[in-house]
Amino acid sequence: MDTLLHNHLIDRLALANGFISGVALYPQVWVVLSSGSTVGVSLPTFLLILFNSVVWLLYAIHRGLISLGIASVLNIVASSILIFSIITL
Repeated sequence: MDTLLHNHLIDRLALANGFISGVALYPQVWVVLSSGSTVGVSLPTFLLILFNSVVWLLYAIHRGLISLGIASVLNIVASSILIFSIITL
């Protein structure tokens, strides 16, 4: 399927929002990695975010939606880092 990238304002906003949404978890990643502590970080929450992001990524690939794909990949990476940290720290 072809990727859908239009030049409308709403498409540009969606692309920007995909990036913003995708980096939303990174402040938490920074806190966990810099402090070495996962106190107060919920494993079930980040497992749900990971599962949700994988589903959205598959949908984005199926529909060729770049903005959704960006957010999904960034959230998959961040939630995976957090899950790994919760399990290992």
